[in-house]
Amino acid sequence: MLGLGTGEMVVIAVVALLVIGPDRLPRMARQLGKYYGQVRRMADDLRRAFVMEADRQDAQERYAALQARRKAELEQRAAKAEAPPAADAAPVGPTLVEVPTGVDPHSTERDEGPPSPVPNDLPPDAPHPDLLRKAT
Repeated sequence: MLGLGTGEMVVIAVVALLVIGPDRLPRMARQLGKYYGQVRRMADDLRRAFVMEADRQDAQERYAALQARRKAELEQRAAKAEAPPAADAAPVGPTLVEVPTGVDPHSTERDEGPPSPVPNDLPPDAPHPDLLRKAT
């Protein structure tokens, strides 16, 4: 505590007793304790305010970085949407296959008719459209 040893604290107590007097010493010690508590509370409040301000600044910087990333992503999406598709680009996924009328697409029973044709525009590794139908 402030680099004071036991002997130095005893000397300070004796000097305080002689200068202040035995009648006023308890009141003075109580008052000094109150002041010390107030100073500590103010220091804690100040430290807490600095930490809160630093956290707020950090949050603002992270929010600004996030907004910049979102804006860049939106600009990239807009640029992709505006760019004309490449002529040699393959379709992204399977195309829809028409189901003849009168056939229940959810039926688990299959007729022995010819299999449905596979569209020619599917990539070679795409599954057959019949495998994509859900059986219930």
